[in-house]
This record gives sequence, C-alpha cells and structure tokens, in this order.
Amino acid sequence: MAHTNKIIDKKRSVEQETLPETIMIGAVAVFIFALFALYPLYFQDKYSNMGNAKYDFFKTAYTVFIPVMLLSCVCYLFLKRKELSIKAICQEMIQTDWFVLAYLIACWISYGLSDYKDTAFWGYDGWFMGVMTQTVFVLLYFFVSRWFLWHWSYWWFIAVPSAIVFLLGILHRFNVDPLGMYEGLDESIKILFLSTLGQATWYSSYLCIALPIGMACYWYRRELKWSALWGVFLVIAFASVVTQNSDSAFMALGGSFLVLFWLSFESNEYFVRFWELVVMCLASFKVIGALQGIFSEQAIKLEGLSTFCSQSMATLILLVLAIAVYLGVFLADQKGKLHIERLSKARNIIYALIPVGIAAIVICIYLVSTGKVSGTFLNRIGYFNFDDHWGNNRGFTWKFTARMYGDYGFREKLFGCGPDAYADIAYAYDSASLQGFWGNSVLACAHNEWLNCLVDMGLLGLITYLGSFVTAFFTFMKNWKGHPLFAGSATVIVSYFLHNFFCYQQIICTPIVFCLIGIGVALLKRKSEYEIK
Repeated sequence: MAHTNKIIDKKRSVEQETLPETIMIGAVAVFIFALFALYPLYFQDKYSNMGNAKYDFFKTAYTVFIPVMLLSCVCYLFLKRKELSIKAICQEMIQTDWFVLAYLIACWISYGLSDYKDTAFWGYDGWFMGVMTQTVFVLLYFFVSRWFLWHWSYWWFIAVPSAIVFLLGILHRFNVDPLGMYEGLDESIKILFLSTLGQATWYSSYLCIALPIGMACYWYRRELKWSALWGVFLVIAFASVVTQNSDSAFMALGGSFLVLFWLSFESNEYFVRFWELVVMCLASFKVIGALQGIFSEQAIKLEGLSTFCSQSMATLILLVLAIAVYLGVFLADQKGKLHIERLSKARNIIYALIPVGIAAIVICIYLVSTGKVSGTFLNRIGYFNFDDHWGNNRGFTWKFTARMYGDYGFREKLFGCGPDAYADIAYAYDSASLQGFWGNSVLACAHNEWLNCLVDMGLLGLITYLGSFVTAFFTFMKNWKGHPLFAGSATVIVSYFLHNFFCYQQIICTPIVFCLIGIGVALLKRKSEYEIK
C-alpha cells in the first residue's frame, strides 16, 4: 500500500480556538470517554436493577453534558455572530444532518399529537425511549459531529472496556462468575443475563456495535502492534458471539462481513485481511466448542444456532475451507498472481444475488407457514415456519403490530401514537389478545426497531430515522479510505440494522450508535485537517 494509517492533525491548534470551542471540544471528549469506556461496565445491584442503573448513568451524564454544550454554543455563536450566517450553516449541512434534524421534528410532532403524553415524554418505564431521550440522541449527534477531535487513545476507549465485557460474558456461559453477578439468581434464568449489561438481548446489541469496529480496524490497519491488539480483541469478541445465545447476532455478524467483503476488492491486502477475519471467526467458534466439550458440566446449555456454530462438523469443514482459501489468496498475492481489483464484476454479481436469496427465503417461509408444501426438508427448518411462536414469540408480536398499524387512522399512520407509547396504544387497541398470549407480562415494544418506529412515530418518523442511517452509511462507504472509523461506522450501521430487525432501541446501544455516526461525520467534515501517512 502507498500509505500506512497514522492519522495526524496538521492544522488545528488550541491557540486558534475560542474559549467556548475549547470547552465544547473538551466536553465532547469527556462524554465520549464516559459513554464508551465507563458506561458498559457500570452497574448497581447486579441484575436486579440493571436497566434503571444504566439509564441513571446516562441521564446523569447528559444532564451535565447537554447544558454545558448548549451554553457554550450560545457563547460561540455570539462571539462569531459577524462571521456566521444561517445560509453558511445550511450550506455546511450534509444529508445525514438534515435527516437527523427532520427525525427530531417528527418525534416532537408525534409527541404533540399523542394521546399518551405522560409516557411519550420520558418513555415507558424500564425503556425510557420517549421524546426527551430521542432529543438527547439528536443533540449528541450534532454536538459530536461538530466538536469531536480525533486522538489515537480513542482506540483504547473502544477496545478495552468492550473486551472486558465480552470476556465476562464468555466466563458466565461457563458458570464462572468473578463479580458475583449470578448470586441469588435462579439457575433456570441464568441464560437470560450475562456480563455487566444484563439482558442477553442488550448484550447482543452492544456486541453488534463493538465487534464491527474491531473487525474494520483490524482489516484496515497494517501496523503490526495494532493488528495484534485488534486480533486479541476479535478472538474474544467472536467467541462471545457464539456464546451469547442470540440468533440475531449471527445476522449482524453476517452483515458486517458483507460490508468488508465489498470493500476488500479494493486491493490484495484488504482481500487477504478479510480472509484472516473469516479464519479467526470460525476458529474462535471451534475453540469455544472444544471448551464446551471439556467443561461440559459447567457450560450453560445454549440454543440451536449457537450450539451448531460451536460444535457441529459443518463449521469445522468451513474452517478448513476458509484456511485453504486464505492460504491460496496469500500465496497468490506473494507470487504476484492475485489482482483482486480486476474481479469487481464478480463481486457485483454476488451482491446482486443477495436480493434473490432474500426473496427465496420469503417464498419458503410463505410456502411452509401456509401449508403449501409438506413432507419436504423445508418443513424441518424451524425458521421457515412463521407462526405465533416464531422467533421467541416475535411471530405473534409482528402480526399483532401490523394489524394494529393497519387499523390506525390517517393521523396515526403518518405521525404514530407517540415516542415509546407502544404499550399504551397496544393495550387500548386489543388488551384481550395481548393478555391471552402474554399473560401478566407487558408487551412494551414490537421487538423490531423499524416496525416499532413506524407504530410510535408513524411513517414520517420511520422515513427520517431510516434516512439518517442510510445516508450516513453511503457517505462513509464513499469516503472509507480516509479513516478506519469510516469503514467501521458503515459496518456498525449494517450490523445494527440487521440485529435490531429482531430487537429494539435501548438506552445502552442507541446513544453509542448516534455518537459513532456523529464521530464519522466529524472526521468527514474535518477531512482536510488530517493527513494519512
């Protein structure tokens, strides 16, 4: 390659900044440190109060951060009043900025029209995804995207706390509990909680944000010391994927590999690195499988897909094949016989087949679920039988949610029932069906972030929310060579989208995603201030 990846700030100096700018840059740095380094590890009263503890930490952090930033912004605008204009500010806005701003407006319109304002302001108890939290997410994005300055120490903020979280998660799956988190917890529900994040779904959401960053950074970097450190991180993270017991995490992992596979056709080096990632992933799966065999008495029994990936012969065969492909491309590169950039048309054909594959899966689900086929191998694949209990009862939830949205009036279809007011309107709509299926448990969301957004904030909210992610993704993909976090953030967006097709917004991961997108935009806006040597 013609360059290494040492990124140097070559133009900006503290002396050039006004006092409000210095305060805002420092406040963003402190907040990012708190959110990335401290937040994942923070807990109170172990698993009995995890959700409220995490929210209290986040609320305390933004209660300090937001006023400081707003006051500093006002002072900055006053000092720069002769230099700034609304026209200049608007010209600087990129597509993602406009979509995020439009999303904020959609949230407040939805709140203003909601019949459930008490819930829609702070959010449903335990979820806290009301209009106030959505406003904080948007403010975080804009503050970070304008006042974030890169420093190499951020790699440590991201990697070390995540590695600790993942290592604790792996240990918990072997009933090793160094922090005593499982004390007093019934044996039958241990599988539902792990590490310092609580619910397994919260854990998998966090995993599907931190892991893609590590994958992209390992794939992007050429310096041996960083490659080794990211390699250690990835071995732990891949091992955690196969022990955390969430099928949606495997979807997110597949999406991460798809993004990096597309970019890997840029050069032989990237393509070789991609296959190193594949080998590390599959090898980590098989090491966990071996440990599950050795410590079978201690290992917590996991569900089908996790067990299949760690213990089946199929993944061993895939590992052998991946090693063979890796050695083949590595040797071909060494001998000067590999020119991967010439095969971009083959890559395009592969990706063109993805929608075909998705359509085929949908058709199979339809045929099996409606009884159009019987006695075939398709009927033996549980994922194809979409009934009420499909996907841990998501079948019922999605069908109920779609029916409820279909019966919305025009206003609700466009603006929703109010941020995080799903439970209120769902039980007002058909409490008998919900209580008959869920009993005393309360269905608080659609367990599909995008469907939930449609119900809570309507079509306007969904379009602006999705637009924020989609425009950011294509912006980062277009500029991925400028910084490893461009590829990393693009990979995170795909991973988060796929994972949360089966999950939901929550207070740990969603603010981190908004901040990561903001960091990417900040690096893009200051691209001329950095040189890559």
